[in-house]
Amino acid sequence: MTPAASGPLIETRGLDARYGDFQALFDVNFEIAAGEVVALIGANGAGKSTLLRCLAGLLAVPPGTVCLAGQPVGGSAPHEMVRRGLALVPEGRRLFVGMSVEDNLRVAIDQARLLKVVSGADPWTLERVQALFPILKAKRRAAVESLSGGQQQMVAIARALLLQPRLLLCDELSLGLAPLVVREIYAVLPGIAAAGTAIVLVEQDVGLAKTASTRLYCMLEGRITLSGRSADITREQIAEAYFGAGHHAMA
Repeated sequence: MTPAASGPLIETRGLDARYGDFQALFDVNFEIAAGEVVALIGANGAGKSTLLRCLAGLLAVPPGTVCLAGQPVGGSAPHEMVRRGLALVPEGRRLFVGMSVEDNLRVAIDQARLLKVVSGADPWTLERVQALFPILKAKRRAAVESLSGGQQQMVAIARALLLQPRLLLCDELSLGLAPLVVREIYAVLPGIAAAGTAIVLVEQDVGLAKTASTRLYCMLEGRITLSGRSADITREQIAEAYFGAGHHAMA
């Protein structure tokens, strides 16, 4: 299935989400186009990771509240969303400890084959992700738990790319990493997007989020409080949306 040329790759429509009796998202309208980089900012507990979970099929929501290429997919199983072209780089990376770097990557290759994921004209291969992050080739036989945090994050990104995603969901890529490592990781994102993969970045660093994205959304207490082109949104607008003064949304 390919995205409609004139519409968003994925969007939410009046999305509400709950964990039992607790409502975590309220009427969230979000969209991203093919090849676009969109940042999602907000304080801890704002609902950013919950939104990613809804997109990835990890949290059950009504079908029509999440649409992929115009088709309702809300509540689809996670493996079905992977088959349809979504991959998640989770907070904390969640690599397979006790396995080598290369074996972690081959798990994704096998999973994509098992799910019969349809790759694009220039599919991600082991050699291609090793070219993106050369350390993965140098450390290919090393156990993932022996790597630095930044190197583990590179493995997590590469593993997600090997699922051949049209949409890459990245949850807190910079968390706990040194600034130099963060810059190295973020430097590869424009190339990934240019190859046609849309990227959603959940990011605590507002400056980094603005620089790395074409558009951004700010969330507060489960609601979108600000959205627009990253280059056009001011620090004052972000501060107001981030901390709650006014609680207004901006198109």
